Amino acid sequence: MEEETGWRLRRVRRLLGTTTWTGDDGAGPRHEADYLVEVHGDLARPALEWPRHTACRWFGPDDLPVLKENRAPGAYLVHDLIAKALREHSCGAGKSGRRG
Repeated sequence: MEEETGWRLRRVRRLLGTTTWTGDDGAGPRHEADYLVEVHGDLARPALEWPRHTACRWFGPDDLPVLKENRAPGAYLVHDLIAKALREHSCGAGKSGRRG
């Protein structure tokens, strides 16, 4: 995470899920675990790992449809992960009285 954004891991809140997939290069299968985390760093200015990552964007519940644009129904991995992270975050914030 620090290499790709400049942010340092502060705390792992929970595992969102695991996925197995094959990359465009044909190598595979690849196994990925995705987590909801808290980080230290400038959230407004990530230090992106150029040229691997050329842009970033924050997503809220109203922005989720953008992640399905020009994608086949089987290619919603990023959409589904962000939707789950938003649900998990709002559930956790509500239980503790914090607002996200």
